[in-house]
Amino acid sequence: MILLAGAVNAEKYFALDVNNIQGSLTFNSISLREVGGIKYDDKTGFLIKTVSLDGADIQEIYYNMSENKNYVVYVPYDKSTAKILVYDSKNSVVMDIDASSFADTCSNKVCEPYESYENCPQDCKSGAKDGFCDGAKDGICDPDCPVKSDADCINGGIRNESAQNSGTQPAVKNQETPVAPDERAIQNSYLMWFLLIIGAAVSALIFFFIKKIKENHVVNSLKEYIGENIRKGFTLAQIKDTLSRSGYKEKEIDKAIKSI
Repeated sequence: MILLAGAVNAEKYFALDVNNIQGSLTFNSISLREVGGIKYDDKTGFLIKTVSLDGADIQEIYYNMSENKNYVVYVPYDKSTAKILVYDSKNSVVMDIDASSFADTCSNKVCEPYESYENCPQDCKSGAKDGFCDGAKDGICDPDCPVKSDADCINGGIRNESAQNSGTQPAVKNQETPVAPDERAIQNSYLMWFLLIIGAAVSALIFFFIKKIKENHVVNSLKEYIGENIRKGFTLAQIKDTLSRSGYKEKEIDKAIKSI
């Protein structure tokens, strides 16, 4: 009888697992539990407030927590709760807990961020961008589906990029046919080859420019050497023979002689 009475009186609560370390609250986890016999008589301590999806206050309670202890705080559940705010004695928010994943708003004609065609087809229409690939044959290429997993994408269905979370289907007009994966790969391949050719051409120009600078430097050095040795009385044949044996190219030697 006692267990039956407890089950009848049990209600749904948010269970917040928190620590109070030297007056500073830290959040561990949030869950839903059905418990009974909870009363909120305190009007001091930490103010805990539930806020709805549209930003309105739902309910507030006070909870006293001693320092350096772990607590499971039970907060009354409401299906439209988006977050739970905890305030200190200075009315400053010390915890902002996201509770939207526990909300139950299916059938309110709005595809909420935590809803999809899978768990709430009443609000989230097929083909809407809701994080779920429904793969339904509806003439819409579902933006949540890989192209190959939705027959509508393969058959040129409309890519529904504009239906973010509204659950509505856009008008079928002025849309571009999706580019097939193989065609896109070919385009990428052409781009890669074009970039490689440009890179090779630039590298060749740089190499030629550097080579030209080195060649001019060698010719200028040989020009000074040849001029100096001619003034000393050596013949061109003797000078050319000495430079050839030293490893200089005949082309470089002749160019230096012509520039004197």
